[in-house]
Amino acid sequence: SAGPLRVLVAGGGIGGLSAALALQERGIECCVFEKVQEYKPFGGPIQIQSNALASMEAMNRGVAEEIMEVGTVTGDRVNGLLDGKTGEWYTRFNTREPAVKNGLPLTLVINRYTLLDILHQGLGPGVVQTGRLCVGYENLPDGRVAAVFADGSREVGDVLVGADGIRSAVRAQMKGEGDRATYSGYTCYTATCEFEPDDVDTVGYQVFLGYRQYFVSSDVGDGKTQFYAFHKRPDGSSSEGCMKEELMELFQGWCPEVLDRIEATLPEDIERRDIFDRPPTLGWVDGSAALLGDAAHAMQPNLGQGGCQSMEDAYVLAYELARYQAGELDKRAALNNYQRRRLLRSAVVQGLAGSAAIMTTTWRPYLGSSPYDFYAAVPGLLDFWKKVEKLKLPHPGKVAGQIAMMLSMQMILEYVAGGNPVPVTERAPYCQLPGVTAPKRKIPASAWKMKGVPGFAT
Repeated sequence: SAGPLRVLVAGGGIGGLSAALALQERGIECCVFEKVQEYKPFGGPIQIQSNALASMEAMNRGVAEEIMEVGTVTGDRVNGLLDGKTGEWYTRFNTREPAVKNGLPLTLVINRYTLLDILHQGLGPGVVQTGRLCVGYENLPDGRVAAVFADGSREVGDVLVGADGIRSAVRAQMKGEGDRATYSGYTCYTATCEFEPDDVDTVGYQVFLGYRQYFVSSDVGDGKTQFYAFHKRPDGSSSEGCMKEELMELFQGWCPEVLDRIEATLPEDIERRDIFDRPPTLGWVDGSAALLGDAAHAMQPNLGQGGCQSMEDAYVLAYELARYQAGELDKRAALNNYQRRRLLRSAVVQGLAGSAAIMTTTWRPYLGSSPYDFYAAVPGLLDFWKKVEKLKLPHPGKVAGQIAMMLSMQMILEYVAGGNPVPVTERAPYCQLPGVTAPKRKIPASAWKMKGVPGFAT
């Protein structure tokens, strides 16, 4: 046996708190160091999908049950992609299917601060220390590791978990100067508004597609809707005026489902941030230091998997460190197992999240829509394509894209939301299914079916 371990966790966000919770449940001493002096409400609701809830059930069933009790289930309703201007369905997703098939909890949304509070309350007293910013680490000769803090203090433990976000200080030291977060090309406006659509009982979230912009809307319960409006623009550009007016201008001509949500939003509730991610990396471990969550695999929010993947990380890391503490393998093998088990899956999800945004750079509903820039250099070409657009001939790219989505989407959902690292032996002895622990919505199976020939279906 390696004897009692002490694990240091840099960062008290979703990943860091989940890791501490998982370690605590396996009898491993841990301490979380969070840079803020006090946790305060910030951000809006966050999606927690079936795969993450399965991991949380295995880490701490009581915490998982509280999350499911407080959250608003969207995974039992119709979700999918729509044309931003016509409002017609492009592809419907059945997120209930992989959950039911694999006996997993249904995808839900929950306020980010509420989630953090639930995770925090699940930890023992004194586990989380606030006002302590980790700025680096030192692997010690005896195999332990020291976390170094901004005030010059140090903490020594057997393992340091860098769960300190996309601009992780632990990762910066591990990877060196050339490793930087990458701008996705998109900025994001987000808000939660008092808005409940007529189809709220049958539709959970919708993604409205446009050329170089898209609009994501989700029911978050209590008569409220959350949206994310993405727009392709240069890094660092500013919003000097009213962001609500800016949004109304950006989405001018879009369908009422989009404009009504923006109109229902208070200007002061709108926030904006540029979206960054990182390319997958093969190295998550340096000596006794390991990366977790956004520090390891920051991804774009298009799949709603950022926090979910960090929960999967937390489960696997605690599982392997418990084996080390029990003497089944040494520390190096435990950390390498963690990296091996998580690297490929998180990289695939990262790639899928990034590719979702690429679709909007080529999105054109009809021949002639959103003409290419070089058309302006050819006399009469722009006028020609404007006339063609009026014929409303489906763009070949849109047709091919719909066929590809209809053939592949359920397989993607099965992998992303239906997959998880928890073995059957550690699964919770129950599952959240429609009519069991979640109210069964009376939605016919036909609601998820696209109508028409693939490529031209609605």
